Amino acid sequence: MPVLQIYERPVALDREAHQKIRISSDSKLLFAKSCQMAIIAASELNQAIKDFPVVFIKENNNFLPIAIFGLQNSQNLFVDESGQWTARYTPAFIRRYPFIPALNKEDDDKMTVCIDEAAECINQEEGEYLFIDGKNSEFLDNTILFLQEFKTQTDTTIGLVKQLADAGLLTEQKANFKLNDGQSFDLTGFYTVDTGKLSKLTPETTFNLFQSGSLHIAYLHLSSLDNLNRLIGLHTQHLAKTTKIDAIKSAVTHA
Repeated sequence: MPVLQIYERPVALDREAHQKIRISSDSKLLFAKSCQMAIIAASELNQAIKDFPVVFIKENNNFLPIAIFGLQNSQNLFVDESGQWTARYTPAFIRRYPFIPALNKEDDDKMTVCIDEAAECINQEEGEYLFIDGKNSEFLDNTILFLQEFKTQTDTTIGLVKQLADAGLLTEQKANFKLNDGQSFDLTGFYTVDTGKLSKLTPETTFNLFQSGSLHIAYLHLSSLDNLNRLIGLHTQHLAKTTKIDAIKSAVTHA
């Protein structure tokens, strides 16, 4: 799944194997440079739509709301070269790194906490301990609560988006972006709310979607689509900057 590409070596957190590791508070997010999209919970939408286009993807018969960060695969236009996040809002999916929950195969209600052992923030010299005297640190307990809350909110969001799908409102789309220099990019495999079908809903269905909160998700999603133009602008700036850097390198090489 594209949104999980920031995790290189996720392993289950182990009290013995990881007893000495610490998580530094370094705010650099270079790990997210290749994260083109991320799952967004309904509770995040009010903030997320200020910066990102939010669409839906289908996975295992579920529709997931995702924020798009770039026009190309493995591209995130909201992380600069120094690793700083440049958007106003940082999605919970990004903030939870280097941790990720995994469902227990024997009990779906139990969550196994995993950690990306390739994360640069992991060390043994500075930062927050995960375990102290063989027990969870306060930092780890708070992290687990955060992961549980995000999973709960994501599961709830999937249910709300399912109501939109069941009402026949989600339509698969393909977007083509053409830049002034002639380059073009395609985004495929995503779904948006069909405004024509939305306007033709029966009063009963409209009320039910409004009461559940699904209709709110639909309108926030539609409002976010204006940010696709922002992505084009950011991509154009990125290309201009990259071209300039390449030109400088070439000039130095031939000097």
